Amino acid sequence: MKKSYLLLIAFIFTIYTSKAQDTASKAIADLQATTQAIVTLNKNLQTPGFIKFPMLSPYRLEGNTIKAKVNSFLNTYKSIYTITDVDASLKDAEISTDVYGLQHFVLKQYYKGVPVFDAELKFHFNKNEDLNSINGNIISNININHIPSINKNNAGNIALRLLKSQNLNKSGAALKIISNELYLFPKGLAQGYVTTKHLAYRIEIRNDLDVREFLFIDGHSGKLIEQFTGIAHALNRILYEVNTDNKRYSEGGSTFFLSQWQKNEIETAGHVYYFFKNAFGVISYDNNDAQMVTINNNPDIDCPNATWNGVSANYCDGTASDDVVAHEWGHAYNQYTANLIYSYESGALNESFSDIWGETIDLLNNYQDDGEDDSVRTGSTVTNRWQMGEDATAFGGAIRDMWDPTIFGHPSNVTGSDYWCETGDNGGVHMNSGIPNHAYALIVDGGSFNGQTITGLGFTKAAHIFWRAQSQYLTQTSRFSAFADAIEASTNDLIGIALEGLSTTETAAGTSGQSITTSDYDQVVKALIAVELRTENNCTFATILSANEEICGASASNPIFQEDWESGVSEGWIITQLPENTEKWEAREWVLRSNLPKEREGIALYAPNPANGLEDGGNCDTQNGIIRLESRSISIPDYTDGIFELAFTHNIASEPAYDGGNIKYSLDAGTTWAIIPGDAFTVNAYNTVLTADNDNNNPMVEEEVFSGVDENSVSSIWGQSVINLSSLGLVANSSIKLRWEFGSDGCNGNDGWYIDDIVIYNCSQTLSINDIDFLNKNINIYPNPSQGIFNIEMKNISDFHYEIFDISGKSITNKIDVTLNSFEINLSNYSKGIYFLKLQSNEEVITKKLIIK
Repeated sequence: MKKSYLLLIAFIFTIYTSKAQDTASKAIADLQATTQAIVTLNKNLQTPGFIKFPMLSPYRLEGNTIKAKVNSFLNTYKSIYTITDVDASLKDAEISTDVYGLQHFVLKQYYKGVPVFDAELKFHFNKNEDLNSINGNIISNININHIPSINKNNAGNIALRLLKSQNLNKSGAALKIISNELYLFPKGLAQGYVTTKHLAYRIEIRNDLDVREFLFIDGHSGKLIEQFTGIAHALNRILYEVNTDNKRYSEGGSTFFLSQWQKNEIETAGHVYYFFKNAFGVISYDNNDAQMVTINNNPDIDCPNATWNGVSANYCDGTASDDVVAHEWGHAYNQYTANLIYSYESGALNESFSDIWGETIDLLNNYQDDGEDDSVRTGSTVTNRWQMGEDATAFGGAIRDMWDPTIFGHPSNVTGSDYWCETGDNGGVHMNSGIPNHAYALIVDGGSFNGQTITGLGFTKAAHIFWRAQSQYLTQTSRFSAFADAIEASTNDLIGIALEGLSTTETAAGTSGQSITTSDYDQVVKALIAVELRTENNCTFATILSANEEICGASASNPIFQEDWESGVSEGWIITQLPENTEKWEAREWVLRSNLPKEREGIALYAPNPANGLEDGGNCDTQNGIIRLESRSISIPDYTDGIFELAFTHNIASEPAYDGGNIKYSLDAGTTWAIIPGDAFTVNAYNTVLTADNDNNNPMVEEEVFSGVDENSVSSIWGQSVINLSSLGLVANSSIKLRWEFGSDGCNGNDGWYIDDIVIYNCSQTLSINDIDFLNKNINIYPNPSQGIFNIEMKNISDFHYEIFDISGKSITNKIDVTLNSFEINLSNYSKGIYFLKLQSNEEVITKKLIIK
């Protein structure tokens, strides 16, 4: 009864999800038709990531207040985000007015009282309080047990233990938990593909020197789900030398006795402070006049280096050039605005904004510029303009070039050959930052690139646009496409507004006399197109199963055994559940599925890998066990030539390294069993071994398996595995039994394992194409499927005999000679299922499937 109930719950949830997505699609279409809005769909989440209303026709909403206007919009269009209860799902309203006098309204997403990580909606209004745009992340289709199985303290201890084992704490300073908050965490959001959703504690651990890490610990299993670093590498001021016991400068003191590098750190921190204060009204990096702490020659940053660790900016002699100093403080300003994580494209944006502010301040502050050529670059000319770290002697000169990133092997556009696709460098944060860097340089100075000719806007306009995007639009996991939307929206917002001038001194520049025009907007759009921020990259990611060539013709024309599930599970298959904890095991077994991944047609057999911890799901720690699919004994014919092979098509999407499936075999009618080893596969072998880490209690731990999902994807592609059965000792006139087993640990999952088109064959027994075509054209079987009576009509064929085999390959009739061109086969006394009619002459053989329904 429990099994049926759980299957019903899963079925209802699937139907609900599909219906909700259909409703959302219709609502989006209605919004577009009504308002002419441009909707950018977040492909990862299947919800709108950005909605931009027409420049000349912003959306006028009902209501006397900003809050009332937002409520009016959500009451009408909540279904575009698959939201049913606005009050329960969206909370913590924040209303702010920016330096331009424009208002913003931000709502955070919650699931049953638990905040959803980086899930929020941002509403942006013009000076008339009409809606210009909406952006953010909304995580849909959540069905997670929101009550944690482990408490906050235990999760914190797990995180500390894990971090200590990673050997990141080179300084040896005491690690401390700074924050520990429970979230609904969508794993993969940063990488651009949500694979699973977890109840997780987000735990920040640091030592205020060389460690600052964010660990996400599953609230049910205690596993590490994700980890991001919080240390970005490369006015109330204070300077220490080596450590905080050796103060060399505090605000108002003299810089006379400081070294040049120490002086750079103090002076440039002041330039940063006044730049943001004068232009954007932001008072220090937290907008609350926080003290700007610097440590020079910090031994814990592996000099030569420069970092922001969440508390202090840290440099070494030889690294503290003014652009590098401003770069690190840029990370501090990011922490208190968009708070972009330091990973993948979000991390590249994090790095890019620091480069942008670092180089902008360097080119405006008239500090330490002796001998530099900062002239505007055209074409391939190289000057010091747009070079990062050109005065940092410890780096040997510049380390990045924003005008031409390819000089240092960094990409200048998304489809460029230098685009970083690997996981190293935190997903390419220092590499792929070249793309938004290049966009900024083009917007400031103009230029021609990738078929676009851009007229530059200058620093004042560009800086205001980029700061607005960072401070008002971007979220922690924003990627390049969202960044492009944010830059366009920010440009549109600022059209016609008088912009403050840029100054790095205590004296503000005052109103610049500049404002953004519609022509400027067009130039910005061209720059974004040039660097291809909305274009898919050319990365090719690893798949668990590869596409392979078709196997030999004998698999289709003369199979020894085959199963495709199209008529159900045939008699002889044994399906078994083997839980480790029978009392708390959530019943599940191999079942038929027609709604297959990647829109594959037909029916497959499916081993579910549920995300244990779902509502009504039971105890998360006790779901370890195996579900087994076992064949009957399959007879092998008297084929003395060639090798016997097994092929099957499948698709795997499981919790990586913890849940997975493999195949076992028996050559003695089931008395003894062994795993088919990976080296017996000739195509698409197992991709991993189930880990023993974190006390994995999967009963198949340390076995070779298929496990996980394709890289950079929420699912996996289908593939065909081929196994050399002869290498296992299978010979003519023997038999074999097979087991497909899927093992799960105590908690969490993904989708499952799909098996289809199983066939055993011997390539030495292949019919020629001509034979197959001739026989197929001259044999007609009807009705098929039938109740057991099959009519056979044959043309131009004589001297044949036939034999009938069941699904296991066992003959159920003697050889019967064919003397007539039309005859009847009566199998009405046999059970439902698939049988095989094998017609054979001295020269020709063909096998036809018979289905009794």
